[in-house]
Amino acid sequence: MHRFSDLEMNRRLAAAREIMDFIGLDALVLTSFHNVLYYSNFWMTPFGRGHYAVIPRRGDPIVIAPRIEFDRPEKLSWFDDVRIYWDTRSPLDGAIRYVADALKDRGISEGIIGIEDDYIPLSLHRGLQTALPRFSFIDATHAIMRTQAVKSDEEVAHIRHGAEVATLGAEAFEAALREGVSEMEVARHTVAAMETDIARRFPDIEHDGTFSWCQFGVEHTYVAHNPNTPRALRRDEIISLNCFPMIAGYYHLLERSIFVGAMPDEVRKPFEVCSAAHEAGIAAVKPGVRCNEIDEQVNPIFERAGYLDDRTFGTGHSFGIMGQWYGRDEIGELRPYNDTVLEPNMVISIEPMISVEGIGGFRHADMLLVTETGAEVLTTYRRGVIELPNR
Repeated sequence: MHRFSDLEMNRRLAAAREIMDFIGLDALVLTSFHNVLYYSNFWMTPFGRGHYAVIPRRGDPIVIAPRIEFDRPEKLSWFDDVRIYWDTRSPLDGAIRYVADALKDRGISEGIIGIEDDYIPLSLHRGLQTALPRFSFIDATHAIMRTQAVKSDEEVAHIRHGAEVATLGAEAFEAALREGVSEMEVARHTVAAMETDIARRFPDIEHDGTFSWCQFGVEHTYVAHNPNTPRALRRDEIISLNCFPMIAGYYHLLERSIFVGAMPDEVRKPFEVCSAAHEAGIAAVKPGVRCNEIDEQVNPIFERAGYLDDRTFGTGHSFGIMGQWYGRDEIGELRPYNDTVLEPNMVISIEPMISVEGIGGFRHADMLLVTETGAEVLTTYRRGVIELPNR
């Protein structure tokens, strides 16, 4: 059930060890969902129990998981060394014991361990310090991020599938719109269409996490991350379309604002402005551009129209293994503070949003692949001011 080839997984492991050599680490202890999955191919829903990966600078890496997962760790993990802790002791004690054992078995009795400060509970950090008194711990979070920011060819091929599924989901979403249908019904229809397509493309992997948010009306479109409700679609109102296929832990998105019915001028103006800002953001993406320079093309459009103060978050972010409750690479954020330089095979979103009081929220969001000369928009659902007749 491995989604990626041995060549790809070895590439990832080698990249991690290059970091370790550069920083001077004797081992990495990974505690985040996304990095354990990225390097080992094993994932699980924690429910209070953690799963971990230990990567020594030399020697075989190790996966640590709870007994409740039964044979999944051995079946899924690309690492051969899989260690299982039981509920006879607390999950924290089990994790700490096996991390210490793994290092001892690799002949590592002292040195420097890289951890993820962003994703390690304080209790686990303190426990490791107590159990491993001859080690020091330093943060390796951003160093790991940098090795993953530029996607391999296998990852790009994988992400292309996800973008195509998202586009199909948007088409299913649109087809489900009719007066009286609820947000929940449209979202269910959209998710079913995406999951069916994912299963067709990837029949031999586990499927989990694909979702859709459907938002009707002024109040519900203000917030980008507004979960679905039983609210029914009415005539002549704004809609927020959101499709999020999850494939082997990789997150994909496609989002659109849509107006159903006769669009009033007070809605058309911010819609046109947001669409223009979206297009300007797309046009600005190219190798050599810094992430914080994208806003220099986007914000003046909002400012001239008087909507700059109606922005609610940044212009975009990176992609890879991420989800609703895990992951997110800070170095890929399109934010004023981030001076990361875009490189070919990075994948980012462009999604500037404004929330205009009394009128609604407006956002188009697409996935872009940075190329040698510019960018390719991977999600191909139509853009611009989208109007549909009442049905």
